[in-house]
Amino acid sequence: MIRLLVVLLAATLLGCAAMEVTRDPASPFFVIPEGSVIELHQPLEIRPGTARTWLQRGRVAAGHDWYAPSCNLEIRTLDRERSQMVQPGTFVIRRVQQMEEWVELPRPEVQLAAVGFGVGLGLADYDDGGVMGMWRGYHLWLESEEQPDVLRMTCKGAFAPAWEARPPSLDDLRAIFGEIATLHLP
Repeated sequence: MIRLLVVLLAATLLGCAAMEVTRDPASPFFVIPEGSVIELHQPLEIRPGTARTWLQRGRVAAGHDWYAPSCNLEIRTLDRERSQMVQPGTFVIRRVQQMEEWVELPRPEVQLAAVGFGVGLGLADYDDGGVMGMWRGYHLWLESEEQPDVLRMTCKGAFAPAWEARPPSLDDLRAIFGEIATLHLP
């Protein structure tokens, strides 16, 4: 039992170190500072029955590729009947909230044998044979007097095992936005 507690404590401390906030934009752990501005250059459509639209690889996407960094722009109002538009404009980032999202994928039907070193934890009967992975990223809470229905931009790095997952870097965000938007730091 003590071993399990030591392993969990070590994992927690390593996770906290990985999410360390830094002010160096070149760091993979750089978090966009409050007061930054997202300048949207073109209108974005929010389809009926949703309250967000995805941005990835410099374009609007119908969904998102789990294995590449992405952002989604979210609005407050859900309209099940009509599309909604977010117009070009500026959005001030008022709050930055770091996030992690865990997902367990089902174990594939076909499994290949491999030789290597691995570490695992069996916690009670939780393990049903799936594969755990995660996204690291942040919610950028937005404010605009002209478009108060715009809520936030949620940006995630690529889906990966916990030890490889990282939030999107400044360069990742620029690639995600492409010509659609520009991020201005204070």
